[in-house]
Amino acid sequence: MENEVINSKEQRKLEKRRLFEERQYIRLQAIKSKGRYAGYLAVLIGVILLVDLLDNFVTSVNSNVTSCYINEFFVNGHLFGIERYEDGLALNSTFNLIGYVLGLLVPFYKALGDKYGRKPLFIISTIGMATGLITVFFSKTYFGFLIGSFIISFFISHDIQILYILEEAPSAKRATIYSLLKGLGALGTFFIPLLRATVMKNDPTLWRNIYLLPGICGLAFAVIVFFLAKESKVFVDDRIKYLEIPFEQRIEEEKRQKEEKKANANKSGIFNAIKYIFQHKELRTLIIIKTIFDAAIIAMTYYESIMATANMTTEDITKALFPYPLIYCVSVILSGFLADKIGRKKIIVIFGFICVISFGLFVYGANNHLDFNPYLIGGFYGLYIGGYWIGRDYMEIISTEMVPTDIRASIIGAEGLLVYIGMAVGFAFVNVGILFMPIWLTCIIFAVPCVVVAVILLLFKVKETKGIDYESIQG
Repeated sequence: MENEVINSKEQRKLEKRRLFEERQYIRLQAIKSKGRYAGYLAVLIGVILLVDLLDNFVTSVNSNVTSCYINEFFVNGHLFGIERYEDGLALNSTFNLIGYVLGLLVPFYKALGDKYGRKPLFIISTIGMATGLITVFFSKTYFGFLIGSFIISFFISHDIQILYILEEAPSAKRATIYSLLKGLGALGTFFIPLLRATVMKNDPTLWRNIYLLPGICGLAFAVIVFFLAKESKVFVDDRIKYLEIPFEQRIEEEKRQKEEKKANANKSGIFNAIKYIFQHKELRTLIIIKTIFDAAIIAMTYYESIMATANMTTEDITKALFPYPLIYCVSVILSGFLADKIGRKKIIVIFGFICVISFGLFVYGANNHLDFNPYLIGGFYGLYIGGYWIGRDYMEIISTEMVPTDIRASIIGAEGLLVYIGMAVGFAFVNVGILFMPIWLTCIIFAVPCVVVAVILLLFKVKETKGIDYESIQG
């Protein structure tokens, strides 16, 4: 009787899947037959740019007002009896561990893109970022702020808009178009100091005001994505090819694989993607290197706290935040043109060392801010954080150019899961370190070796992927 119930459940599950895949096949065929309207690529680039502007704003907004909410909730509010800034910052980072735990679900969320398509996740992620911003704006307590921050951190980890353009752009111009979008998208962070100077009025108690307008814009962007963006052509073609295999044959193949307990390297899903990574030496090496590189991410994003604890005024910090978007925009666009000519690896090496040198200059300038123009300090900040993000992005591009389309979203998701190991180490070191050392010293001691070691390993251990055609990559 029990076996009959199990079999009945299994049959209903298979029937539900069959109906879903039949409907999906019809829908994808309809999408393919319609083709692209005139000027679609230009429109898509415009749509992706809007979302990337939002993404860049959301990614940096909390880091740019850290001292404001740490002082409000801890130093002035004495939450949990804390009065010292460093103690409040460390405890806030500890609470953010919950966000990192939720982040462990992001790879599984990303992997849905290999089954349901890129567009649904594009819309959901845009709505998610907007929801997080609006939640923070209306938060009255620290825990309300944390909830909004957790929503933000979950959805900014996806970057589906980047996968979209990487799959739609011609292979010979992939890095160029990517860098153009990333560079212009970086201008989204320009609105942070702009809003600090206007709606926040350089008053640290009004920091919530900078969250509302971008949140409303995000909801509008989601509507634009729904109406103007089409499903990725690479996904449509690949998924149709898979669905054209008879349903019973696909099921039998899956059963055979389960029975033999063999990893299916060409099947989407996080656990299969992790197996794929560890079975491929080049990809495995790259992920290890990126894990080391990502260990520095916590230290690299404490720039506002470094300036605040150096006793720079709120107005001077706002001024220092202005140069970054422009520097990053130019750097990313330049890196894209160069990446299609000299390769991805050289770009990572160049900007990795720019990051290390500029980080040292930024820390020195912040600690001697009475002798430096705040815009110059901001210039050093723009070079170091821009160099870091560029290096990180191109490591991800290399990874996408190593794997086939049917598991690309899953691989990116699994990669995000694995690099949490490095981020956890960085988190632990920095948050213990700031209890005993100045924030700037803790960050330099940890971040600089991570970046230098990762860049050197990448130079000698990873092959160049320039010019790879996505559709030609085999498992």
